[in-house]
Amino acid sequence: MQDTNPQSDETAPDIAKILGWGGVAPFILCGAAAQSGERVLVLYGVLGGTTYAAVILSFLGAVHWGLAMRDNRHHGWYIWSIIPSLLAWATLMVFDIQIRLLVLIPLFTLAWAIDRIASKQGLIPAWYMQLRTGLTIGAVVGLILMGV
Repeated sequence: MQDTNPQSDETAPDIAKILGWGGVAPFILCGAAAQSGERVLVLYGVLGGTTYAAVILSFLGAVHWGLAMRDNRHHGWYIWSIIPSLLAWATLMVFDIQIRLLVLIPLFTLAWAIDRIASKQGLIPAWYMQLRTGLTIGAVVGLILMGV
């Protein structure tokens, strides 16, 4: 079914905003759990939050796979598209819980920086980059809360 509500390149579709900000909620909830002082909640907050962060990093990479497929882009975009998932998975496998946070935060920053490059090249809509910036800040704040 085709969307009958055209969006400009500058305005994020409402559904993208709703789902995007809804996707930040687990970061904040896990950060709040980690701050609760309740041992079990702290453990579940940090463990759940870092696992969720790895899943979201995979999603952020997959965006580029989809765009590369659609637009027949340079093979480098396919390569980049799997790097966030591989690095996030390695982070979960190799590092203890507190170190995970120190690794995941720069990974979110790296993914944002690559998206910014794509945005400057006109490869993603301007609204996506605007939304991504706010969502990345929300995710990083949640990760910081998990580690404080």
